[in-house]
Amino acid sequence: MIEIHHLGIVSRDLDSALRYFQIDKSQIDEIVDDDIQNNIMHIIHLPKHNMWLEILVPKNEKSTTFNFAKKFNVGLHHLAYLCDDIASKKEELSNDKEAVFLGSYKPTIMAFGGEITTLFFSIKGMISEFVEKK
Repeated sequence: MIEIHHLGIVSRDLDSALRYFQIDKSQIDEIVDDDIQNNIMHIIHLPKHNMWLEILVPKNEKSTTFNFAKKFNVGLHHLAYLCDDIASKKEELSNDKEAVFLGSYKPTIMAFGGEITTLFFSIKGMISEFVEKK
């Protein structure tokens, strides 16, 4: 069974998302300034569910989440799953006619264990992120 690693939530502003999820700012484990996707990522561990919440706030109009935030204010953007082999997953999904490759990159998120490799696909209209820990 596939294991959910985190929920990717996009919000126009952090306070709106924190209010929605009833989370205090003190619960934020890490803040990452992502210059690749032009987002500020707020990483929060949800121990009750043994998973993470990633709140993405677009930095500017070049952000990968800008239009989503403009349209929805706060919303579920993607589900992220743990993956043992990103290269194999990319090959598998590249052969799936219903999957559209969106991108891949290697951010360093200490709360997630340091450098990770990510892979983004839209599958039947839903964005899925696959996370491989180093």
